[in-house]
Amino acid sequence: MNKLYILLILFGGPVRLAAQTNVDSLWHLWSETSNQDTVRLKAIQDLAWSYIYSNPDSTALLAQMELELAWKINSKKWQGKALNVLGGSHHVKGEYVAALNEYKKALTALLEAGELKSAGALYNNIGLIYRERGNNSKAIEFYQKHLEIGERLKDNGILSSANNNLGTVYSDLGNYPKALEYYEKGLQLAEKASDKSGIAIGHNNIGSVYMIEKKIPQAIEQYQKSLVIRKELDDQRGIALVYGNIGLVHRDQKDYPKALEYFRKALEIQEKLGDKPGLASSYFNLGSTFNEQNEFAKAAEWCARGLAISEQIDALRPARNVCNCLYEAYKGMGQSDKALVWHERYITLNDSLQKEEATQRLEQMEFAKQVLADSLGQEEEKLKMEMAYQSEVRKRDRITNILLVSGLALLALAVGSWSRMLYFRKYSEMFQHKAENLEKQQLLNEIALLRTQVNPHFLFNSLSILSSLVRTNPDLSEQFIDQLSRSYRYVLEQKEQSLVTLRTELEFIRSYCFLLKIRFESKFDMRFDLPDPLLDRYKIAPLTLQLLVENAVKHNRMSLKEPLVVTGSFENETLVVKNKLQPRSTHAASTGLGLQNIINRYALLTNRLVWAGERENEFVVKIPLL
Repeated sequence: MNKLYILLILFGGPVRLAAQTNVDSLWHLWSETSNQDTVRLKAIQDLAWSYIYSNPDSTALLAQMELELAWKINSKKWQGKALNVLGGSHHVKGEYVAALNEYKKALTALLEAGELKSAGALYNNIGLIYRERGNNSKAIEFYQKHLEIGERLKDNGILSSANNNLGTVYSDLGNYPKALEYYEKGLQLAEKASDKSGIAIGHNNIGSVYMIEKKIPQAIEQYQKSLVIRKELDDQRGIALVYGNIGLVHRDQKDYPKALEYFRKALEIQEKLGDKPGLASSYFNLGSTFNEQNEFAKAAEWCARGLAISEQIDALRPARNVCNCLYEAYKGMGQSDKALVWHERYITLNDSLQKEEATQRLEQMEFAKQVLADSLGQEEEKLKMEMAYQSEVRKRDRITNILLVSGLALLALAVGSWSRMLYFRKYSEMFQHKAENLEKQQLLNEIALLRTQVNPHFLFNSLSILSSLVRTNPDLSEQFIDQLSRSYRYVLEQKEQSLVTLRTELEFIRSYCFLLKIRFESKFDMRFDLPDPLLDRYKIAPLTLQLLVENAVKHNRMSLKEPLVVTGSFENETLVVKNKLQPRSTHAASTGLGLQNIINRYALLTNRLVWAGERENEFVVKIPLL
């Protein structure tokens, strides 16, 4: 639990102003409507950034004023910059969903305006949010785009930030030598760019690796270097971050009074700033420290605060950490039942952090870097070939001018050139059309998946059953609540994932079917006979089994004499799900969305087909396992 999670935010604008006179000057520039629009927009943006940590609500208000003028003059560049500021105001408050929405709109506008450097900052910001929400794989995707822009522009500031963030992902995955390699590279680049903020971040990150490796003097030295620069910049958020890290060093050395002193220093600053991600971290640090001192009641109190704020901002990783803290606290107090509940939540959240997928993406990125070095040489060779080709084309043009004397040759050449142009145009349109269709199909699949997630009628029926159980069977009602919670939590956590393990999907469908069996009693059953070693080896698109079970219940009758039984078996790397055909006397209205959505999703994931149809008085669906 000593692992550090460091939020490295690059907003792409100034984070403070030196004096009140500067603030007044900026407001005057904005208020004077006779000034050029670009002068006014730059002034209000700088003004908005100056309040980003001290008063993010004021930042949002000023950014909205900037956005309205940008819309009025139809400037994509300034629309993107204003939306970035709006996203930043949500970001510092821990409102990740709202921040992500604004960042994505800003990215679209800046790319349309050709503002590559500013777009790079947006890739970075979006990556930060995905990482904080536990989606390391998605974070790496955006960090890599940020890095590519830095390399393309040869911008040391961008390259420094990108290397620091990639180092942080390696640290999350426990690959500390690789993390240190990226951090040191990021520090060198920040020093080349004379970027004081980047230098402070680099020292802080290097200190975090030294601390994990138990190189305490080196860690303290790096943290102190970072703290000096952050105080010079009056970076209150950064100062709080370093205080927290120094507290971790003292806690590691069992100097608990000193550790608590630094944690409370960090907490005091974060409370003034309204820094929700920082508060979640400080609450966790305090709780963990009290756990180590066997003051378990205090530990539970602080970690409960950390969990509340982590859930409020939808931050998966901090929530995972405080769940483990609560487990340790209740175990220490001898309350084994509560401890087990928190341990189960910790395991569930830990499994959702996509470590395996993120590791694979990082390996792919490293391989791509090696290939890039070879590609640069190939591109130089291609350029030479292209120049030779262009020279040859010019020679041919001169010959063609001579041949123009002949009318027949001119006609043949014109027809040939026209045909070739039509051919390439048709070929280009065909590929463009195909790409657009794939993009539309992906969007339709996502919409269809949202529409087919657990039916609202199912929730209402479940709540009605629960109301009855609470009065008649309290123990069973407690189990019912737990399984209902598991089902809906799974829907919320996995709806954005392309694939989950077969074991994860089966654990969800068992919870879902437990609710159905309470509702239909002995009229419904599910039997899946799958070898245990295959459950972690193969993957499946999330919510596939729920759609199939829901379809079976919707379209088939069931009774004590003829119960509806849904079975699953393994066959040639395929999951075979089937049920006996027992059509209802009155057919339920069918939209066809469920099966079609499964078919469309797998078409984007694999060349292997989903098969569905009737066979020997059974409805059978064959799902490829990946």
